[in-house]
Amino acid sequence: MELVGTSEIAALASTSRSAVSNWIARNPSFPRPVADLACGQIWDKRDIKKWLLQNGYLKEDGMKAIDDLVIGELYTHDFICKTFGGDAKSGTYLPQSQQTILCGCFTNTMNPEAPDVVLVGGGPRIMRKAEKLAAQGGAIPIFMKQGTNQWEYMGKYEFIKLSKNPADFESKAIAADRNDVAAALFFHPI
Repeated sequence: MELVGTSEIAALASTSRSAVSNWIARNPSFPRPVADLACGQIWDKRDIKKWLLQNGYLKEDGMKAIDDLVIGELYTHDFICKTFGGDAKSGTYLPQSQQTILCGCFTNTMNPEAPDVVLVGGGPRIMRKAEKLAAQGGAIPIFMKQGTNQWEYMGKYEFIKLSKNPADFESKAIAADRNDVAAALFFHPI
């Protein structure tokens, strides 16, 4: 049994944690948690996926596509956005829907140690995305650019930390020949 909390449910449904909290509080058909721990309630992921599908928050085709992704296979950015959500036109490194980061799309030229370490530029929009992922936590699927509109699926990676401490990323920024780095995201494969 795979367990999920409100953050993971929000990511599955491409919505915010507050929307999930509303479903829990106001929708009597929402699945009952399997446990109520000090850190919060947890549910069986299968029950949640079934409820999301039945209530129109999760498309069956998209759910199957996510489960069918193969590590090492190449996908287009449009496919990634249609599968996970987000805006295909923006080319963003952390596609999101509403308040949830859905996946990571990174390049080795900008991030030589990706997907384990992703360098974050200092622009306000870029930093907000990194901070949103840090607040969200959990695991996301990660893709690495391999050519024109070709993204290799690397698998799911768990977010470890966002560091704004230059000691954690300064040498990595120098190695990448980047002078715009203000932080770094650290991940671990699941």
